[in-house]
Amino acid sequence: MTESLDRTCVGCGQSEEQVRLEPCAVCGRYFCADCAHRAGFGRKFCSPACGRAYYFSGETDDDEDQPGNDD
Repeated sequence: MTESLDRTCVGCGQSEEQVRLEPCAVCGRYFCADCAHRAGFGRKFCSPACGRAYYFSGETDDDEDQPGNDD
């Protein structure tokens, strides 16, 4: 179980043994609460770039252009 030893915060470099780490929803890198970038509705990401990519990637879940999908 050496995987937990390899996990470090991308911002400050602290290990999972020192602080609680969370995976980024976009890239999967780990970050701590002090280094987290908040975007949108309070979601946390490892960097401002990942926050922008999550909300402004150009991919939408809306089916507006497909007929017959009216909810």
